Amino acid sequence: MELLVTLRKRALLERILPLVDGVIIGRFFAASYHLGSNEMRIINNYCKSNKKKVYVQIDNFISEDDMDELLDYMGFVKSLEPDGIYFHDLGLYEIAKEFSLADKLIYDGKSVLCNSLDTRFLLNRGIDSVMLARELTFEEIKDIASNNPGQVDIQIFGHQRMSYSRRKFLKNYFEEINRDYDYLNKESLYLIEEQRDYRMPIVEDDEGTFIYTDYIVEMFKELPKIADVIKRGVIDTLFIDNDNMILQACRDYKRVNKENADFIKESFRHSYPENYSSGYLYQKTNISKDE
Repeated sequence: MELLVTLRKRALLERILPLVDGVIIGRFFAASYHLGSNEMRIINNYCKSNKKKVYVQIDNFISEDDMDELLDYMGFVKSLEPDGIYFHDLGLYEIAKEFSLADKLIYDGKSVLCNSLDTRFLLNRGIDSVMLARELTFEEIKDIASNNPGQVDIQIFGHQRMSYSRRKFLKNYFEEINRDYDYLNKESLYLIEEQRDYRMPIVEDDEGTFIYTDYIVEMFKELPKIADVIKRGVIDTLFIDNDNMILQACRDYKRVNKENADFIKESFRHSYPENYSSGYLYQKTNISKDE
């Protein structure tokens, strides 16, 4: 299994690269990855000179008004010769074929891909691999990955996206309370629901609004049990400001195995106390009224 990390600032590159197999970077339609083209090219060249992989994230939905800019950007992405392209909007598949990049695509529908049939349907289109939905149980992940060995990616660490909308929630909110505020691309805002007291990070950019779990999902104990059928495990650094915590997560996931998993999990949580959770790994997301 390859270990990847989302890289949000170039300053961390030299320290993090020896600990992982590759990085995920992005700019165009990439929520909270706002690296410029020049930075992306520098990162790409540095990674390749150190024999590490580079993946590009094209994360948001695409509208007709975006097409000219997207086509220009796809030309730039092709020039990077990336090892893969994580994408959300299925319309990108046809565009990628025009640039001979379809075989580099990794479908990441966030909460969409939940079964082996859909996984196989997408893989049969000639894309490289898929990222499974974050709401799956551990048994579901294991079953889908076993049915499609070496063709499935999973998020193994970080806040998980729970909602995306093209509607501008923050824009509408600040207009409603008649307050001027520079809310775009801020990673310091959170949502508190009326009947709950936990804080859910919320980010809004030009493409829409994204809401994430209040907790950090980690899979130190689970990953060694399925690593042989997983293609890539992704550490997502969004909303994690502690560089040392990110670096330690990379170290620990690189060395974790069935024998040391309990020790690594407890040691990590002790060193970096946060709100951790197994997410939906051991609970069903769809519960009937009788339950």
